[in-house]
Amino acid sequence: MTGLVEAEAALRAAGFDGVERDGDVIHARADGPSAPEFTLDRQGDGLRLTLRFAVRATDEERSLWMRAHPQARLEIVQGETQLTLAVMDGADLAPALVLWRGLVQSAARAAVDWRRRQKPLYGM
Repeated sequence: MTGLVEAEAALRAAGFDGVERDGDVIHARADGPSAPEFTLDRQGDGLRLTLRFAVRATDEERSLWMRAHPQARLEIVQGETQLTLAVMDGADLAPALVLWRGLVQSAARAAVDWRRRQKPLYGM
């Protein structure tokens, strides 16, 4: 079982910024101090990486993105689009963190497009 202490060390070794543990949750940033913050916590029999985007992707947008990135989930949580990656106990965390960084970057680019498509709806 990968504990939070090991996960915290793995995040630092992988070059993530702002790695900070607060109880049972680790906060970090994928691409520098101005990048959005994500969390890592224990979930069932593994770890869960989570990042929310302040945009509500449509069902179709989420479906298309998940088809291109089947390793992760996009869901609407509290009105925002949430990216989640589960890492099962026993899995090597290092490659999962490389995958996570790529997923975060892809979802961030998509979130910009989703927001731009919504601008006419909200008078932006």
